[in-house]
This record gives sequence, structure tokens and C-alpha cells, in this order.
Amino acid sequence: MDIIIAGAGRVGFRLAKSLSVKHNVIIMDKNEEALEKIQESVDVLTIPGNVEDPKSYIPLQDKTIDIFIAVTDSDEINLISSIIASEKIDVKRKIIRLKNDFFARSSIAKKIGITDAVFPYNLTAKSIVSLLDYPKANNVKSFMQTSNKLISIKIDSHYEELSIFKIETRKVKVVGIDSGKKFHIPHGDEKLKKGDMVYLFGKEKNIRLICQELNHAMPKSIKNIAIFGADILGIEIAQALGKNDVRIKIIEKDLQKCKEASEILQNSATIINSKYGDFRLYDEEGLKNADMIIASTTNDEENIIKCIEAKEQGVQKVIAINNDIEHYNLMHSLGIVVVRGPKVNAFNSIMETIGSNSVVNEKLFCGGSAICFIRELKNEHQTINPLNINGAVSYIVSNDELNPFDSKYTLRNPIVVITFCVRQKEEEARHWINKL
Repeated sequence: MDIIIAGAGRVGFRLAKSLSVKHNVIIMDKNEEALEKIQESVDVLTIPGNVEDPKSYIPLQDKTIDIFIAVTDSDEINLISSIIASEKIDVKRKIIRLKNDFFARSSIAKKIGITDAVFPYNLTAKSIVSLLDYPKANNVKSFMQTSNKLISIKIDSHYEELSIFKIETRKVKVVGIDSGKKFHIPHGDEKLKKGDMVYLFGKEKNIRLICQELNHAMPKSIKNIAIFGADILGIEIAQALGKNDVRIKIIEKDLQKCKEASEILQNSATIINSKYGDFRLYDEEGLKNADMIIASTTNDEENIIKCIEAKEQGVQKVIAINNDIEHYNLMHSLGIVVVRGPKVNAFNSIMETIGSNSVVNEKLFCGGSAICFIRELKNEHQTINPLNINGAVSYIVSNDELNPFDSKYTLRNPIVVITFCVRQKEEEARHWINKL
């Protein structure tokens, strides 16, 4: 495909690097230094120019573009550039990143021909809210095609022998294990050990019971929450959490940001202006009683430090917003719950959107180390063959029952097929599920 990316920031760079492997990519930005940096490591065509200026698109007027992606840091620029792109060149599909979730509730994006809009701030906030229902979990993923969920949890309980077989007798599937060094798809009755991050797939009630047994350190419920950072993301998280029965405190050094947060959140959160960020806060403001602490700044190093401080004060559930994927493994190794930040969410969501189609949906998980594909099949009497390769595992959901898909299967009613695989097997799995 021919793809244009408007914006050469961190998200634009990662998209260009990933998409250029299989597609022809053009990246446009007025920052020539950023474009030069991209060209040093990525095989793409760069166009220096303002993405809001119609003249910037003159070199592309004779081209048909499959996808136009706008990922600058400005909602207005992303919207305007998508309009101009449609006027100046033939664009089949438009994907844009938006901060303000007002556009998710309005029809503006649809009216100007936006095919897909991603709201990374909103997605990050939703990820944290989902942990209220699963206080023991690290991450929760839902699917449109099935009520089964994908939930990750870190094992901290001591067992003489904890096997996959024992877990799967309770109608929950172990679809992935991250032992801290490498993610893999288990095959056979593998033994699990303390410190493993386990990915469970199944019904909510079944997973919830197992989570209680696998992890004792995390709180059983979350009522008191502290958020470090009162910028856009911190406020978005507080707004989303405030719809639940929880008490929220926000800690921010910048007095002006505190005032803005107070105006927006009104009485739904306590805003604390603190010039210092040391241990005194835990006693003076009662943060040591928090069930969950969230470090939501745009600086990963600062988020890591805040989480380490919180753990030293006895807070077990500490969440760091991950802005740079390079810090993902470090955060995990420190026992920190990692939640995708807006930039990581924007990248992953756009890659998922491009990879998905009207037949098959895909989702990345485990920090992008793994991917799952999901498809509905409705043709009765159709016979399908499984994907029997190492590094992948497949299941069939039929009549609300979850079963392994490891042998030839004939449909008697509509089913959902879902496959989990490591990224190295991604193309094989994608080709197989699209051909079913």
C-alpha cells in the first residue's frame, strides 16, 4: 500500500519504521531535522512542508494514496490536514489521532470523511478504569465478538506445583507467559512459577477467582487512588475514575495546573499542590493508605521513581504510564503495573486499525510482543482446519463455550475463532485466519 504519515514525531517515526517494512511510506513534516533523522534509519520518502499548507501536497497530486495518517500533537492540525489531503490527492482511507474525546461523541470526524479516529488519552484512562473490576490484574482486554476477556496477572503466590493443567481445568486458558526475559505461547502442561506474568483467557467470573489465588499482594478492592500529574492525561484519568465509587487525590507541582484541574474536576478529586515530591506526602496527605497510585507524567523515568517510592511506602498496586516502549521491560522487572501512555496507545491502535479488516480484528498485547486475531464464522457445515504451528494457539467459542481449536472442525452454528501468537508468527497466523 501507499501510505502518507503527517507528523514526524515519536508516533510518526514508529509508524514509518513499522509500516515501511511492507508498504511504500511517505512522511511529511515542517521539521526538516526530524525528517533527516528518520531517513537515516528508515527507508521512506520524506517531504518537508507544513501539513496544513495545500502547497505541500503538490508533489503528490498524481498519486492515489491508500491510507493517510495524521499524528501531529494538535487535533486541529490533524483534522485540517486530513481535509486538505482529500482535496489535493486521491485518498482511500484516513486515520487520525485526537486528544479531545469530544470528537468521539460528535459526528464531525465522520462529516469530513475520517475513516478511523483513535483517542489515545481516552484509551489510557479506560485501561486504568478496567483495573477497578480486576484489582489483582495488570491488564484487561475485552473483545466485541465474545464476552471472554484476556487478563494478565503476575504470580506472587508460592505453590509446590502450579501447572497450566490445573488452571485450565477451571475453564480458563493460559495463552501466554512472560517470565521476565521473553514472552512465549505455552504448549503442554508447563509449570508456572513465582514472578511469571500469565495471560489468561476466559469468562470473567472464572478468571476473577483464579486471580485471587495467584496474587495475594495486590489489593482485593480499590477505593483510594492517588495520581501524580495534573496534565491532560492525569485529568482524563481522574474524570474516568470519578464515575466510580472511589476517592481520588491528584498531586501536582505546578500551581496553574492545579487550578485548571480543580476547575475541571470540581469536587470529584482532591487537588494537592506540592513543591516537593518526597516521602513526606505519604504521611502528611495519607498517600500510604492508597490502594492504587498512578504516575501519569510524560516522563518515564519520573514515573518509575514515583512508583518505586510508593512501593517502599507499602503501596502494592503502583501504575506507571509508559510513554516510551523502550522502558516497558524495565518497568515490568521492577514489579510496576505498566499501562500504555497516549503515544504508545496511538501507535498500537493505528497498527491494529490498519491490520484489521471487515472480517478479522487484531489486538496487540504484552507490550507488542504478541498479537491476537479474532474472527466470526457463520456458514453452517463449513469445515475448517486448525493452525498447528509453534508460537501460536487457537480456540473456538461456540454456544458460549471455549474449546481448543487443534483439529478439523465442522460448523453447526456460528462460532468465533481466536488465535494468540508471538510476533514472529504473525504473518502465518494472519494469512491462515483470513483464509478460513
